[in-house]
Amino acid sequence: EQEFLQKQQQDLDGALKKIIQQHKLEIATIERDCLNHKQQLMRAREAAMWELEERHLQEKHQQLKQQLKDQYFLQRHQLLKRHEKEMEQMQRYNQRLIEEMKNKQTQERVRLPKIQRSEAKTRMAMFKKSLRITATAAVTPEQERERIKQFASQEEKRQKNERLHQHQKHENQMRDLQLQCDSNIRELQQLQNEKCHLLIEHETEKLKELDEEHSQEIKEWREKLRPRKKVAFLILKENVSKH
Repeated sequence: EQEFLQKQQQDLDGALKKIIQQHKLEIATIERDCLNHKQQLMRAREAAMWELEERHLQEKHQQLKQQLKDQYFLQRHQLLKRHEKEMEQMQRYNQRLIEEMKNKQTQERVRLPKIQRSEAKTRMAMFKKSLRITATAAVTPEQERERIKQFASQEEKRQKNERLHQHQKHENQMRDLQLQCDSNIRELQQLQNEKCHLLIEHETEKLKELDEEHSQEIKEWREKLRPRKKVAFLILKENVSKH
């Protein structure tokens, strides 16, 4: 009976040890699972934090680029408005030159007949006077009238040539002035185009500088990230060692 009790006690002790061992294994498994889960959470947290930092840098860069683009858009708009005003001023200036030329030519056209009439009277008087001075008994009144008639005809032709010359001169003046006005417009357009081109070049340059600064910032951030990842890895490793 004593042996039976001893055997029963031994069986009980063995069963108890198995239960305790099994319990320890289960606890160890649970602890390991918890540790693994904790490590996963820590890794996920670190990864999310790094991703957030990088996204913040990207967003900051995009915001700066957009601000720069908006700034240059406004500058272009203001420049175009200024160019419109300059062009309007140039067109008004050209129009004023043309109007002044037209007025001047109109006055010259109005004055010419008066001048011609006055000159014609003077020249005719001088011609008649010269006829009287050089007249001889052989010259009949009819011949004298014929000479006066010829002189008057020549004067008429001369006046007509003067009018044609004036007309041609006016046409040439107006053509030259129109060419000058067109040249003024072209020069202004060229100058304005150069200003627009310079502004676009400057914007492109500034955007390039921003991109280069951003690339350098990302590069430096990634270089600093390496030791941070190493520290995070060591902390995780230390936590594993403790368990």
